[in-house]
Amino acid sequence: MVGASLLLVSGAQAAQAPVYNLSNESVAEKLANLERVVNSRTRNQQRVQDQIDGMQSEISEIRGRIEEQNYQIEKILQRQRELLLAFDIQSQQLQEASELSNDELAKRSLVTGHATNTNAVAAGLPASNKAVSTVISSTPSVATGNDEAAYKAAVDLILKQRDTKAAIPALEEFVTTYPQSKFTSNAHYWLGQIFYNEQNWEQARVQFDTLYTQYPNSSKVPDATLKLGIIAKNLSDRVKAREYFESVVANHANTTSAKLAQEQINLL
Repeated sequence: MVGASLLLVSGAQAAQAPVYNLSNESVAEKLANLERVVNSRTRNQQRVQDQIDGMQSEISEIRGRIEEQNYQIEKILQRQRELLLAFDIQSQQLQEASELSNDELAKRSLVTGHATNTNAVAAGLPASNKAVSTVISSTPSVATGNDEAAYKAAVDLILKQRDTKAAIPALEEFVTTYPQSKFTSNAHYWLGQIFYNEQNWEQARVQFDTLYTQYPNSSKVPDATLKLGIIAKNLSDRVKAREYFESVVANHANTTSAKLAQEQINLL
């Protein structure tokens, strides 16, 4: 009986041993599988993070390039605005010099009693008689008043020195000091043009409106009226913009400003 009992105990122990080992092996395998899953996910997350880091680096580089390109574009646009303004000023100066010369020649012809061919003088053609030659040699190309000197000094700040910041107070002082000068209307126009180029719509509007209302006979009125319309459009006042554009078309037909105004009307 004792031997049988021992055999039963030994058999029971022998039967339990494999179950115990099998259970341990299953847990170890599960732990190993879990570890492999965790490691795999960790590697995948690391790869994704590396990709994100790479994309962020590329985005930063692209942003840097865009900012640099925008800076270069703005420099180009600013240079174009300066060139257009300088060209406009030069054209106006030539026109003013021609008008001054013709007016002076007309006055002198009344004094001397000789008619002069002002078109020939303006074009640089030879005069037809000695009287005209005498007038040409003694006629200054521009007037010599203090207002003209002040006006020219202010315009030179834009044309020669390209210093629009300094030109603004110079032109403002000019229109205050010489309100009756024949250059005052042009000074208002250049002030408006500077503010317009800077997209300072309110200040530009004030200057162009002064020209529009107080100097209706100025040669700059068509362009000033057109720009008043564009300013109104930029300020979302389409009704006022249309009024200005239609005014240009009606009152200044066959001009470049009228053509541009009609194009603006078509876009409203």
